[in-house]
Amino acid sequence: MEQKKTPFITANVTCPICANQFPSYKFKAGLYAVLDKETDQHPKSYKWTEPEFSSINPLHHSMWRCPKCFFTDFTENFEKKTDSKVLAMRKIYKPAEVLAMPFMSEILRYTDLNIPSFETTVNLYLTAAFINEMPTRPEDKSYFKLARIYLRIAWLYREKYGAADSALESIRLKQMFKNFDEIDANYTKLEGSVTKLLSIIKNRLLEIYGGEVPMNNPYYANIAGFLSGIKNIPASLGKIKTTAVLDQQGKLSGDSTATGNHPYYNFPSFPDFLMSLMPHWPDLPLNEKAALALAVKNYTLSYTNEDFFDTPEKRLNAVDLIENLYIRLDDYDSALNYITEIYRSGTKDRQGLYNKMNSKKSDGTYPTQSEKDRIESQIARINSTLSKASDKKKDLEEKRLAAALPKVTAVINQNPQISEAELILKLNDIGLSEAVYNDLKEKNMLTLNLNENEIKTADETEAAAGREEQSIA
Repeated sequence: MEQKKTPFITANVTCPICANQFPSYKFKAGLYAVLDKETDQHPKSYKWTEPEFSSINPLHHSMWRCPKCFFTDFTENFEKKTDSKVLAMRKIYKPAEVLAMPFMSEILRYTDLNIPSFETTVNLYLTAAFINEMPTRPEDKSYFKLARIYLRIAWLYREKYGAADSALESIRLKQMFKNFDEIDANYTKLEGSVTKLLSIIKNRLLEIYGGEVPMNNPYYANIAGFLSGIKNIPASLGKIKTTAVLDQQGKLSGDSTATGNHPYYNFPSFPDFLMSLMPHWPDLPLNEKAALALAVKNYTLSYTNEDFFDTPEKRLNAVDLIENLYIRLDDYDSALNYITEIYRSGTKDRQGLYNKMNSKKSDGTYPTQSEKDRIESQIARINSTLSKASDKKKDLEEKRLAAALPKVTAVINQNPQISEAELILKLNDIGLSEAVYNDLKEKNMLTLNLNENEIKTADETEAAAGREEQSIA
């Protein structure tokens, strides 16, 4: 009987945490190659050496999970040599403690590795992200790995639900997600204030009653409800976040079948399952943009804290990716600030190399010709990087204004009689700075009629002028 063809080979894997050995599967070498990518490196198409496997999504087979301790990571990290970060993780990842964590126990309960689906893959990536977020010391944290994990979660959401279109997204939705971030930040402060309040109340009760405080005192009677309300904030907010995510995806019809949100185990849908996890991990990314935000955060931390980008070429590639992630997040200011900082850093590095080439070494001699050649080669690479960074900065400034113009136009059209001061306030509410508005004016992309306090786009002004000429004729 002919054996069924498979794209996988069996690998004998050793868990880097508990040293448990177990069989797993990985793709045969050279089975596929990426043909085309999006700006954030998301593969758009593959070339398969054996076309019958072309329906397989490689993203669904990039994670391994130890069946003993449940440590989850990229397949390649199970096979590479032990380094300082792995040693740190071994000290932090105590299986009995980790598996008792509510998030881990819940996500493991609802992840079936025998079903290589979108849901299973997202759960594996989320498990890996949660585990790699455990280290608290910067030197123990794998920022680069976390960035890669979150980026792939964003890709999975995009493949499932479609790309998030910033230009079409409702202004109110953008304000909503911005407000979610503010509430999350303030909740952390609130917890600290509540702890302080409870301590003060305790001391006040000791003042009142002296020794043993009776359990039926008025303070205790009211604290219970108060603490319950505080504790329920993350879960309640999580439900609103999930609703906003469904709204963002255009799926508020109320028909789970029509929207593609089918039941997931005993949950109405997979997003509902993810929502149930949020009280245990408030930073869990529920949509593409949330995952992209965590990806770019960790890429920037990796850039400043790790040595993955140790050549000018790697640094430029990193800048490319970070810039494009910020653009996808509709955050052109951060993208520009980041490129500007790289330009300053490169200029400083270049000056340091010039000084090194023309100064005496510690032994009192000047650099040899071969040493100067190496330094000049480094300077040439930095010059190339700076030139490309400068070009990127100009291109990004143009993209920022092009992206901002329709948003400004929309605000103007909705408020025909708006004054300039009111417009700037409304633009700030949707994340557009006054500097962007001023750049649009400076480049004559907007014109302001100060007498009537009306703002018009340049195209509208030109059209109006054309109509006036026709009427005169």
